[in-house]
Amino acid sequence: MTVDHAVLTGQEYADGSRLSARIAIYAWQRPRVDLVQLALDRLGEVDGPVLDVGWGAGGYTGALRAARPEVWVIPVDLAAGLAPEVVGEVDRLPFADGRAGATLAMHMLYYATDVRAAVRELRRVLRPGGRFLASTNGRADKPEWADLRAAALRDLGVADPPPYPKVDERFTLEDGAELVREVFGACTVVERRSELVVPDAEPVLAYLHSTRGHHARALPTGLTWADYLSAAERRIRADIDRTGAFRLTAHTGILLAAA
Repeated sequence: MTVDHAVLTGQEYADGSRLSARIAIYAWQRPRVDLVQLALDRLGEVDGPVLDVGWGAGGYTGALRAARPEVWVIPVDLAAGLAPEVVGEVDRLPFADGRAGATLAMHMLYYATDVRAAVRELRRVLRPGGRFLASTNGRADKPEWADLRAAALRDLGVADPPPYPKVDERFTLEDGAELVREVFGACTVVERRSELVVPDAEPVLAYLHSTRGHHARALPTGLTWADYLSAAERRIRADIDRTGAFRLTAHTGILLAAA
């Protein structure tokens, strides 16, 4: 699927509220996967500057500054509404060659206009030996969202629901590792699998509603987002009534390389 940056900056990430809704659902993750700590452990004794590209809610920048206050961390994001220190696109970074000690691209490379160019940019700005970390999801991450969408659309009379608009398929752990190896020469993949077991409908609905920027545009003609959300809510609540929770199967991880 294509990514509309006007939707990203004007809706999805106009502020941090939708991102916060997506992060909040991980309170029900089993076992708990702390990607922030995993990234810090893998960075080790890195020298700055560290570019946190697509800094989002600031979790990585905040944790790194707390753990290593002597390291210069520069948060970068395309969305000015998220208040980064530098506004810029990952495939056209406003930094000189070979200056950064590390580049972070955590759950964001699938938003790049040109993913290959973005990975090359993240390498370009690294000094020799500098570290690259990118997190993303596996191809099989949270298939339940696609199942829910198909069932809800059938409930609304759509006999043959269109494919689920999965933005992160543009840079998965599997495809991303191949690309990183191509650009850097080698790539280490650190994978984590878990399950989200959510006992209440509200966090699930909040997550779902936070995706409406791109997902509403992909609905069949004649259906509104309110139609879809209502049908999905009925399905979510029925699952919780039947099994005690709404469950999502998660597969995520970090790709690591060195310049």
